[in-house]
Amino acid sequence: MNRLISWRSALVITAMMLLPVILLVSNFHSGTELVRLRNAMVFNVISAQQSQWPGDQFPDSFKQEQAQLPAAIARVIITPDATANPLTLMLEQAAVLNLDQRRRGGAIQADVSTTLAQIQQQQGYCADYTEIINVFGHALAIPVREWALAFDGFGGHGHAINEIWDQQAQRWIMLDVFNGFYPVNQQQQPMSVLEFKQQLIADRSQIQLVRLSAKTFGFKDDAMALDYYYKGRHQFYLWWANNNISYDEHSLIKLAGSVSPHLEQMVAIISGQFPQLMAIAEPDNLHLINNMQRLKFMLWVLFYYELILALLLLAMLITLFTRRSRKA
Repeated sequence: MNRLISWRSALVITAMMLLPVILLVSNFHSGTELVRLRNAMVFNVISAQQSQWPGDQFPDSFKQEQAQLPAAIARVIITPDATANPLTLMLEQAAVLNLDQRRRGGAIQADVSTTLAQIQQQQGYCADYTEIINVFGHALAIPVREWALAFDGFGGHGHAINEIWDQQAQRWIMLDVFNGFYPVNQQQQPMSVLEFKQQLIADRSQIQLVRLSAKTFGFKDDAMALDYYYKGRHQFYLWWANNNISYDEHSLIKLAGSVSPHLEQMVAIISGQFPQLMAIAEPDNLHLINNMQRLKFMLWVLFYYELILALLLLAMLITLFTRRSRKA
């Protein structure tokens, strides 16, 4: 036993821990590929029908926001007009984001109060905007959820959008605040995300885009916008949470976030606080889904492999240092 517990054995275990991590990073080294790894760890599959629950009946597993508004958010919340429909109300609220001013972009990756302040200074990318729309929905009692679509097999090359619930019309309404529009059909009725997706495939000429501002529409024209979303038509997915405030306030996530955003996300995934990704399964994307499910299995096996070796290494180091202190 004494021979097994040695400094050389500790070095061997350290090498066994480092080698698979190095191999993994060498294959997934870019930012979008690192996002693929994150997405794989929380990857799940649902049908289109399973995503169509009404906004007043969120699934029990969906992490809904319950926290109080931070002061910086509460200060900008408008007084709701009881007669206004949810889309009108949300667009009035979203006006505080200065949607008529051109944006300089760049991911913010901060708490909701900081994100709001940065967006008002024309910073931020799509996921920052969806985060704030989630918070506005909570503040205005408008059910809201976040969708995304990918262009690289559910990796980091993609886009995020919101969907808000109209209780009176009993329908979800797609809203892309970052790119500055929402889609309507030929009858001028706002479309849901899946209606938009299905119409893109069937006949895109039936889709009209209502611009929030001529200055901040994210494309040269409607045709370019529809081409963009068409490329991701088989990679739509739901984030199974809208509790952005509660996420920010979680003590472990706060602590990890003070070190690194990557560590923050890893801690959130391991602790079960990171939202689950629900990919919409269809015949044309099963190969992409299978790839992500295999990657998910491999990553969780690697995680437990690393955990077991880390515990073994810790026990070995404690034993070695105890021996040294006794000899001294």
